[in-house]
Amino acid sequence: SATSLPIIASAVVIAASSYYLWKRIIKRSGSSITVTALNIFPVKSCRELPVDVGVPTPRGFAGDRIAQVTDANGKYCTPREKDKDKLFHVQAEVWGDDRLILRSPDVEETIEIDTSTEKTFTSKSVEVSGAPAKLELLDYGDDAAQWLEKATGIPGCRLTGMGPTFNRSSVINPDQGEEIPTSDGKAPVSLADEASYLLVNLASLKDLNKRLKARGKKPVDVRRFRPNIVITGLKPWEEDSLKRIRINGVEYMVWQRCGRCIMTTIDRDTLERGPEPLATLSTFRERANGQRNFGVHLIPVASTIVDGSLVAVNDEVEVLEYDEDRRKEWLELFG
Repeated sequence: SATSLPIIASAVVIAASSYYLWKRIIKRSGSSITVTALNIFPVKSCRELPVDVGVPTPRGFAGDRIAQVTDANGKYCTPREKDKDKLFHVQAEVWGDDRLILRSPDVEETIEIDTSTEKTFTSKSVEVSGAPAKLELLDYGDDAAQWLEKATGIPGCRLTGMGPTFNRSSVINPDQGEEIPTSDGKAPVSLADEASYLLVNLASLKDLNKRLKARGKKPVDVRRFRPNIVITGLKPWEEDSLKRIRINGVEYMVWQRCGRCIMTTIDRDTLERGPEPLATLSTFRERANGQRNFGVHLIPVASTIVDGSLVAVNDEVEVLEYDEDRRKEWLELFG
């Protein structure tokens, strides 16, 4: 069980903690599909922060991908580039509404950054991965920049983040070809590449690792896939067939399968690179346009998110609707 505090305002922390303890005490019944882990990534492309309770919002869990590291030319930094892979060692935590804490095994000191709206930050037009045009982000100052440069070795990098007026919507990935499942075709999103939530199924990971072993390769852990929500109780790859689910009263449309890139081929601890698991995924999970899929993107139904909405480890996942075409495809391939 994760031990990190939920990343939310202090008043909600107390409520969330009480809720989590209550969830641990009562005996679950009904659906066997269960949330087994939750993660947020306060700074995009940096280390995951496991949490016991997440606060759902229309554009993702509170505290998820609210900032990014931007290079001296105003472009997002990503470990896809080898000289930036130490981003994976940067651990970010959010305390309350406006405290961002960064630590790394590569830097002795920890830095705390006040991102409150009362402070004056410079607005910068920068590139964000997955966004079709530059976005206005706030620059969190020289102290944060100097710490990040020391931790990552990226010259001239800056910490930039979403301000109170930030507004961005998901866009259709032409390689997946799936329409955004909302009435107006729009869905709020943070600095995440494509969608506000990513769900993965541990049974699919187990199946992938079985295939890796059969090919004489090492297994991979779930961190390679950077999920927000990890579930058990489905058969391998059955998540493909879901259309609408509900977790503790909040409904999510299951949008598109998540095409994977070379980020998955980097060991999170050693930073060693190799061809796996992409090479093995290519043997049985590659669809049109070269998409090697693992996990599914979720779009929350905004009207089901209310004050006090929470998602916790051990919550049940209710399947409200299947996508019949995807389910037929799953049954043919894996059922």
